[in-house]
Amino acid sequence: MPEFKNILIVANSGRMLAQLSRNAGLVPLVIDCYSDCDTQYLALDCIKVNTLELKYVRKAFSVLSHHNKISHVIYGSGLERYKSTLKFLYHNLVVLGNTPEIFSLIQNKAYFFSRLNHLGILFPETTFQVPERNDNWLVKPNQGEGGLGIKKFEGLSEITTSCYWQKFITGRAMSVLFVANGNEYKIIGFNKQYFTQIADNPFVFSGVISQPEVNKDIIQTINLWLAALIPDFALKGVNTLDFIVKNNCCYVLEINPRPSASMQLYQQDLLTSHINSFIDAQLLSVIVIKTYKAYKVFFAEAEVFINDHIQWPQWVVDIPKSGSIIHTGMPICSIIADGKNELQINSLLLYRQQYLKKLLQ
Repeated sequence: MPEFKNILIVANSGRMLAQLSRNAGLVPLVIDCYSDCDTQYLALDCIKVNTLELKYVRKAFSVLSHHNKISHVIYGSGLERYKSTLKFLYHNLVVLGNTPEIFSLIQNKAYFFSRLNHLGILFPETTFQVPERNDNWLVKPNQGEGGLGIKKFEGLSEITTSCYWQKFITGRAMSVLFVANGNEYKIIGFNKQYFTQIADNPFVFSGVISQPEVNKDIIQTINLWLAALIPDFALKGVNTLDFIVKNNCCYVLEINPRPSASMQLYQQDLLTSHINSFIDAQLLSVIVIKTYKAYKVFFAEAEVFINDHIQWPQWVVDIPKSGSIIHTGMPICSIIADGKNELQINSLLLYRQQYLKKLLQ
């Protein structure tokens, strides 16, 4: 158990990390973009910001630190486009997360893919020059998060320097959750990812399901890759590696050098494992989970008003505040489901999505 008690959480959505903090015996204080009912219940205090841009986070931190003793912070998703915010956190607190330098190196796609190439790690064909032909290419933002901004390349009229092009591979989108101490690592679990189309974004991350049964060849390949990548980037804490599987062959897409949504699929104290990897480089034992569990984001298909009388089921998390207006394409809440196999879980998720649609009519 760490010596500090309060922990600041900065993320697009702080609910998961707030829950994991409570499970670890810590008291969360949250700066995020939602401040949903779950987060308000879990956190000692939370402040909603428009974005994780430095000017908003700095003001929120000033308010929280005036009323609470804060020495340590954990960051989640959402800082990909706000490097100055991450640097601010590092200058003012002990950050239990990968350094701004490591974060920037991984976000530097030209450098990242050059390292993959040097290490002999497979990845989809990638270019930083506009392709001469627009056959089967995706255009991706250099500093993307959650699949936003990834589109099929159809000959753009305006090209910016903040994107790159990658061949589209049809296959299973997967991730591996692991904890590392800069040199060694332990795999926590493999997961399959869900994606959905929101407006003109066809690859928006919408959820994840644990995969307790994974082909041994895939496991062996990923182990070899992690053994090379972790010391190369000096990765610490709980991170994910995203990859595509086609015909039993794996291709790396990206590393998320921070806690990700799949952490909530594993019923063990992963936050303490994350913290210990920074405090004393200790890698705690990992329990191999043999069950299927899923987390799925429920998006608004039309504008939704959240009234006071909604009775939310127990399997719903990220519950919005009463009186909120959720615009089309925005997340309303999230669904948690578990079962004996993937087919059972997908059926349950579909049923629960239909239930929520009727509930919110």
